Amino acid sequence: MRRQIRETCVTLRHVQTIRKGSTVYRYLRIPGKPRIRLPDLPMDHPDFLTAYATAMRDAPTKVRAPIGSIAALIETFMRSERYLSLSQSYRMKLRKHCDAIRDQAEDAQLRHLRPEDIQADLAALTPVGARDRMKAWRKLCDYALEVQLIKVDPTVSVRRAKYVGGEGFLPWSADQIAAYRAHWPIGTTQRAAMELLYWTGSRVSDVVMLGKGMIDRQGVLTYRQQKTKTEAYVPWTCTLPAHAARGVGDRDMLHDALKASDNGHMTFLATREGRTRSHKSLGHMIAEAASDAGFDRSAHGLRKSRAVFLAEGGANPHQIGAWTGHLSLSEVQHYTKSASRKLAVIGTEQDQNSVNSPQPTVNRQSK
Repeated sequence: MRRQIRETCVTLRHVQTIRKGSTVYRYLRIPGKPRIRLPDLPMDHPDFLTAYATAMRDAPTKVRAPIGSIAALIETFMRSERYLSLSQSYRMKLRKHCDAIRDQAEDAQLRHLRPEDIQADLAALTPVGARDRMKAWRKLCDYALEVQLIKVDPTVSVRRAKYVGGEGFLPWSADQIAAYRAHWPIGTTQRAAMELLYWTGSRVSDVVMLGKGMIDRQGVLTYRQQKTKTEAYVPWTCTLPAHAARGVGDRDMLHDALKASDNGHMTFLATREGRTRSHKSLGHMIAEAASDAGFDRSAHGLRKSRAVFLAEGGANPHQIGAWTGHLSLSEVQHYTKSASRKLAVIGTEQDQNSVNSPQPTVNRQSK
């Protein structure tokens, strides 16, 4: 934090004072630069002032990016409300890619940016890295359009990198969920965490914050997601929609698991001491618990399992997104498309019940 310390008529800028007991430490701390230790002397001492002047003289000055450059766009974007309104974890991830773009662009002008330049940047990355870099490019160019720095978005014609390495976090199968439940009985934290993740379809970063206070009078659990800042709605005690009616048993198990693990704190998964559980530790716990149950799956896979469950029940993308909090309809349509192809072969649950029900025997007379 920038501080100005006045001694008589002299103003010493960027001096940071830290007190540890009776000991006082002082540093020269210029924002964005490494701090420099100053002598343990009174600030009006000649040797202190000499060291301060030397440190100020030798401290590298921050060079502003050339006006109209890609680097200048990145600096402006990172000071904008659009960037600052994102979650801290996503800002860190986005900043890493923006810094890489700025280092490569150097003094290149934004008006000279072409789709081929972006495509070349993506080509040097892994499929996952290219996907995340593309998101950074899209946010930068979308912001540039908003503030009228460009008239045409160069990312529109860029081909998205195909992810060849797999499907990311795999959803849990019904057999794996059953195996987990058999291994971790109701009353264990592992079981309560799994049931909450599976029923809500929440991200791990959100599920650690869920609690009774988020359930409204209609019996709907409503919470604002950290990543997207939008709300998600999960049927808690209310009547289930038709596309989720067959999951009433799952919801009953969730309530039983949370009741058995209830420690009286504000959040469902709080530690015994009442502290909000770390989402990283929760993710590790679920992965280890799944391994102990005999299979390899992640906490995020339960979010995908909920989307698959809803899609196979006939939910449309908007209904799935309202429950799980997905904003991208294209992402949700992946689940509905897969479910539609499956149902085209096996039919809906109602169709199966109709086909498998006993049929009256018809005796045919031979000719």
